Amino acid sequence: MRRPPPPSASLPPPRPGRAVRAMVYGAGAALVVRGLEVGGKFLLYFLVARFLGASEGGLFFLCLTWAHVLSTLTRFGLDRALILHVSSELAVDRRAAARDVRLGLLTSGGLALIVALLSWSGADLLERHVFSMPGLAPVLAMASLAIVPQTVNVMLCAVLVGLGRSVIAQFLQNAWWPLVLLALVGLGLRSAGDLLAGFAVAGVSGAGLCLALIRRERRRLAATPTPRTAASAGTLTPLLITALPLGVVEVVQVSLSNLPVLLLGVVAAAGDVAAFSIANRMTQLVWVVLISLGTIAAPRIGAAYRLGDFPRLRSLNRTLQALGALTGGLAALVMIGFASPLLGLVGDGYESAAAALVVMAAGQVVNAVSTGQDVILAMTGHGKMLRQINLVQLGVCVVCAIVLIAPFGMMGAAIASALPLAIGATLSASAVSWILPAAPSWSLPLPAGLARVLFGSPPTVSSVSPTNTR
Repeated sequence: MRRPPPPSASLPPPRPGRAVRAMVYGAGAALVVRGLEVGGKFLLYFLVARFLGASEGGLFFLCLTWAHVLSTLTRFGLDRALILHVSSELAVDRRAAARDVRLGLLTSGGLALIVALLSWSGADLLERHVFSMPGLAPVLAMASLAIVPQTVNVMLCAVLVGLGRSVIAQFLQNAWWPLVLLALVGLGLRSAGDLLAGFAVAGVSGAGLCLALIRRERRRLAATPTPRTAASAGTLTPLLITALPLGVVEVVQVSLSNLPVLLLGVVAAAGDVAAFSIANRMTQLVWVVLISLGTIAAPRIGAAYRLGDFPRLRSLNRTLQALGALTGGLAALVMIGFASPLLGLVGDGYESAAAALVVMAAGQVVNAVSTGQDVILAMTGHGKMLRQINLVQLGVCVVCAIVLIAPFGMMGAAIASALPLAIGATLSASAVSWILPAAPSWSLPLPAGLARVLFGSPPTVSSVSPTNTR
């Protein structure tokens, strides 16, 4: 395997301190955007619970989860792969980056269209034979309309991240749709079906804004020279091959956050689904902050590894973990200490999910102190390792969901969410320290024998190849 090429003599290597400062400033701007997202989502969930009631609110949350899950499945890691390919290829071969963008959009968009049609046509069958919730079919049909626009919107946001426009990309991917739905609630929409139709409108409008920004970036790039040649930096694996292990990661991540909600919807009443969904989405707001930090760092990590700049990579990694612990970790601790009052703000009866909120917030504390380690693995070409860790998570989640949700309801669903999340975060941090000793994380030290079984033999720095993404 080839050693990462040294920086070109005509371009001095970037200093780690400058890269870290840029990431901190970018993280600050991203946290402002994420603040809009967190505030918008919390207010949206609050108003939905107030205006729609437990039954209609349960239908809304279940179908919103359904649309998110199917949209993630149709992307199957292509959005993450595009971030890696666009950010890396812009430095060596812009035509290759454009080809990858077209391929990713056509593949994910086509899959999303097929899945949306199947979901729309099978809404009645799902209501009668799976969820057994009266009135679910028309709401589920509306949720199906949002799958294609939301998928395309996320893919275009990934392109923006690869272009270095991470902050606006996160706004359009994560904060735009709750703000649109909030505006629609303010205009008087009071049904789950209408709000899910608004979710589709938010996807269409977000994708349009992304396209406008990408066209602007293309004009800017056309006026600047390509800094390196493709021959000097090696060749990345094809986009679809890069996406395969990352697709497993996407499936696992969406399962951790949404599978317990869907399975709880099979065995519990709509009111219980609504209460658990509120608690679950509160803890996901912590995850939002952590993902934001990883997204900001992702293109810088990919570029540093591509150029073999391990001091810069180490600085980025340590800064990333510290920011995650100080932001997401503290927020999760607040949820643990004030679980019942926070749920009481939403409405009567939602305090029943307080114990579940404590369990899921504890899982997010562990996740926060390991912020960005999955991003490190993905952006340094260790997608296979990340896939193995995520398969362990998925197995734990599925077993816990099957064994615990039926007898224990919300508490079983909370354990099925929190336990695999904590396990995956711990293993990812340990994996980074094991296979990238030049850029180690703050992680739980594992015995060498156990680490070798889990992660294989640690490569030397000279054998690490940024082009080995399989």
